[in-house]
Amino acid sequence: MYLSSLLLDASTVVNGANASSGSTSGGGMNPIMMILFYCIVIFAVFYFFSIKPQRKKDKEQQDMRNAIKVGDSVLLSTGFYGKVVDITAECYIIEFGTNKGIRIPVVKQSVYAVKEPNLTNKVEEEPEPEKKSLLGGLFKKDKSSSETETK
Repeated sequence: MYLSSLLLDASTVVNGANASSGSTSGGGMNPIMMILFYCIVIFAVFYFFSIKPQRKKDKEQQDMRNAIKVGDSVLLSTGFYGKVVDITAECYIIEFGTNKGIRIPVVKQSVYAVKEPNLTNKVEEEPEPEKKSLLGGLFKKDKSSSETETK
């Protein structure tokens, strides 16, 4: 009952003085429709900035896990490196250590990447990913032309 009286009050505020004279204004929008419209817009923005990229990342991870074969070195989400020696329906049998005697079944979802361990003292420098602009590179300068301008 309270909600219906609130909606009636809101509609008279939106329509204003025209509501008392009996004519309706064609330019105003129902407040419920405005709220519904805003909810749809917020959900769409949330979907395109949060849900869709996460699904894409999950699909890439699943494709990587499906491409793993026997003999690949893998990095687990716990930070352990190992070599896949057998594949079952639910898990990988991974060999840990250098003595080749430790074989542990690991759930497929715990594999983070296919990667060899760095056993040297040299630090690996990861390549810096290329930054993409919002406009798709319309205003992108060539590096060679900017270098010649500075010299």
